[in-house]
Amino acid sequence: MWYAFPVMSEQNQVNFARLYAGFQAPIAALDCGKKCAPYNEYGVPFCCDTTHAVPSAYLAEWDYLQQNTNLWHLWQPADEGEYQLVRAETPENMQLIECLGHTHCQRGFRSLTCRAFPFYPYINSNGEFIGLSYYWDYEDRCWVISNLQVVTPEYVQQFVLTFDRLFAEMPGERESYARHSLVMRRKFARKGRTLPLLHRDGGLYKVSPHHERMRRVHADSLPKFGPYRVAALLPFPDELDEYAGLQRSQNLSES
Repeated sequence: MWYAFPVMSEQNQVNFARLYAGFQAPIAALDCGKKCAPYNEYGVPFCCDTTHAVPSAYLAEWDYLQQNTNLWHLWQPADEGEYQLVRAETPENMQLIECLGHTHCQRGFRSLTCRAFPFYPYINSNGEFIGLSYYWDYEDRCWVISNLQVVTPEYVQQFVLTFDRLFAEMPGERESYARHSLVMRRKFARKGRTLPLLHRDGGLYKVSPHHERMRRVHADSLPKFGPYRVAALLPFPDELDEYAGLQRSQNLSES
């Protein structure tokens, strides 16, 4: 489930066309959907499969999408019980939606939740939006979570700018993500783990969930999850070449 908790009166002030235009960068230089799809029984990227993740849209955003594209329809699973379960976890002022499928994607009309996935804006205990962390529920499915080194600086910059604008126009949204960030700190504290953070300064950090001290790290030092843990131990030759290319690109961007 992708979480966001807007206030409807604030939503009406948001220019979604402008937000979309400023958040177009792909999450990585490669098609990450091709990395995770082989591990999905349906052969599609997990983030594009509503049996695993149901996108949501602000009601005002849903109005905008209906007026400009045929990509989306309301999510209507065959199991009414499943719908009621997910609906109960979704704020009343949000709509559960489903697209035509990843092979029919109209990238210019992806919802904000699609563009942001698997990340959410992380807000520290001082109320500062300092970067991106991920929804831990998808650690066992999302390939990007196990390979944060592929996330491009352009994506991070556009994510940050987009949510800066969103928070300026919807202050209630900042408060909601602050609550979600607090919940994540508590969850990671119980697990005895640090939170990975793609900081708005461009660095990758581990954040202590207890006192929120940050330590800069390299992506290679972070754990991998699910099938990607095994795959990392037994890489194919083409994956080694791909990884070397990504490392060269990262070194150039840091130099």
